[in-house]
Amino acid sequence: HEDPLLIAISTQAATDGDLFSIWLDDAANAKDKRIVSHVYTAPEDCEVTDREAWAMANPALGVFRSLKDVEGFAKQADRMPAKENSFRWLYLNQRIEATSPFLNRGEWTANNAAPTQESGATCFAGLDLSSSRDLTAFVMAFPDGDHFNVVSQFFMPREGIRERAKEDKVPYDIWADQGFITLIDGPVIIPAVVARAVADASMQFDIESIAYDRWRINDFTRELDILGAPLPLVPFGQGYKDMAPAVDKLERAVAERKLRHGNNPVMNMCAANAVVERDPAGNRKLTKSKSVGRIDGLVALAMALGVQGMGDGAAATSPWDNPDFTLGG
Repeated sequence: HEDPLLIAISTQAATDGDLFSIWLDDAANAKDKRIVSHVYTAPEDCEVTDREAWAMANPALGVFRSLKDVEGFAKQADRMPAKENSFRWLYLNQRIEATSPFLNRGEWTANNAAPTQESGATCFAGLDLSSSRDLTAFVMAFPDGDHFNVVSQFFMPREGIRERAKEDKVPYDIWADQGFITLIDGPVIIPAVVARAVADASMQFDIESIAYDRWRINDFTRELDILGAPLPLVPFGQGYKDMAPAVDKLERAVAERKLRHGNNPVMNMCAANAVVERDPAGNRKLTKSKSVGRIDGLVALAMALGVQGMGDGAAATSPWDNPDFTLGG
């Protein structure tokens, strides 16, 4: 083809990881004269009743785009918070989930500074082990004054990575090539690989506690025994009792811009997908069943922040307490 042409017309996709979002961001950053991109969208911080914002996102407003239709939905979104995200997505063409997420996109983005931890620094960690083919997350939170430096590691099986990327509409394969996901050879997660990575981190940093979900933890601890790595593991319940204070702490840290998560795209995806559910008393927990995609990284981060407040003595002995400790010995 001498003159190939691709035309894509759509409202914005919900997250940065969606294919259409990747295309738009590439068009904005590449400065490629062969790419023509027009995005009609309202300012992120606009009010839903702002008529100038309506016109910015709908250039045909009042011509063949019904002004009455937009007015009606805007009034509904203004009085019903549950409708606001749908209005911003479908009527203001903003990159936002139609469902109400746990974290505000703008507030999360404001925490994207690079972490500044040094070797030997003290941290608290969270480990969210996955089923055999899903995303596994290990996240360390390093206290730095009243801030936290966040370092994230993610693992997925190499076999079938492109198929999972297509199924979830998330570029796992690209993120793996960029070093944000560690691919494990074969079709399933191998606990030994994750155990080795966590043990290596415990030798580089002073990990006070590693909070873990009990799911598949026996496979993980068996591999630690083989390595001879006595990691400071702390069980962390996924119910309201343990998760509610952790979720509150995470939300405050994000709102007060006290995280430095380094703009890790996998963690960004998890933050964008996260949804919470409440019990009758108003306590909240992150829920995977109601979230729009994978949230493992944010669950691990919440556990890391939560285990910091559990007090001294909660964890097992750390390898750092033994100056003669070596992996496998």
